[in-house]
Amino acid sequence: MICVVQRIQLQATVYSGLRILMAAAALIVSGLSGVAIAAESWQAYTYWGTPNVIASKGFKKLVDDFEQASGGELKVKFNLGGTLSINAPNINAAVSDDIIQIADDAYYHGAVPIAAISALPLLVRGIDDMTKVMAIVRPLAERDYAKKGITVLGHYVYPPQVFWFRGNVNSLAEIKGRKIRVTSSEQGAVVKAFGGTAVQFSSAEVPAALERGVVDGILTASAGGIAAWKELLKSSYTLGVNYPVAFIITNTDRFKKLSPSLQAKIREIASRSLAEQTTELQREDVELRKKFGSEGITIVSAKPEEFALAEQASRAVWDEWAKARGPEVVQTLDQVRKALGR
Repeated sequence: MICVVQRIQLQATVYSGLRILMAAAALIVSGLSGVAIAAESWQAYTYWGTPNVIASKGFKKLVDDFEQASGGELKVKFNLGGTLSINAPNINAAVSDDIIQIADDAYYHGAVPIAAISALPLLVRGIDDMTKVMAIVRPLAERDYAKKGITVLGHYVYPPQVFWFRGNVNSLAEIKGRKIRVTSSEQGAVVKAFGGTAVQFSSAEVPAALERGVVDGILTASAGGIAAWKELLKSSYTLGVNYPVAFIITNTDRFKKLSPSLQAKIREIASRSLAEQTTELQREDVELRKKFGSEGITIVSAKPEEFALAEQASRAVWDEWAKARGPEVVQTLDQVRKALGR
């Protein structure tokens, strides 16, 4: 317990120190009289520690496109997850505090709870479903991000998150007694419902956790980090638990410093690019699942009766989860369920 406390204190100290350094740099720049500042300088950050997954490559291309479209008005430095002293759940706080100016945020569930409706287990069954959900949820998420001084530029949707294991797992019942890495408490509810232990940490920490046996398996998409982690995995049980949503967010004050025309360009680029990324993720997920199967990972499809059991367990989670987050979340979830016919 002492080690955990010390680690938390150290992370807080490093984060605080990073804020001070960034603030000092800003003061130095602002104090240079008579020097023309050619461009706004931004730091971009993703929770992915792997550069070659679609989401990581997509975000890198996105910020590069912003810079190119700016005609010299904006410079953006791209940073992979783990290269700055910012843990994934602290990304939106770091944007709010102007430590980083733009980020790919998939760990917003604690900071913007209403947005996490999209992550509830077995609520969404495909991209068409998610389009209906986000029509209701995104305006509320934008409102709550705005209260933190953050502007939402867009979102993209991952393919279904399925189980991947270090050993051979062939059924829902075999989740019992196993430690599964999840990205949110909403995913964890399904794992716990069937006797497993949910362990939550960021994507950058997954390879070491699998290699050391800290977890027995993970929930992610084929188009997630599996290409980088496949040597550590033997089987996949393809019960699609949820379709996570990630938001591209920027510090509002820094965004407003850009010219109105560049702001409009950035919004247009983000809207188009993130829609394309969602489509590409779904397409590549199907292809990669077949590829991984041909390369030796055992792919096991969930049986209809197993899906029915998982759905039954999930329905109980939906109501309990919403009540714990207040009347507005309960009302919004009711709207979403009516839109989906669930």
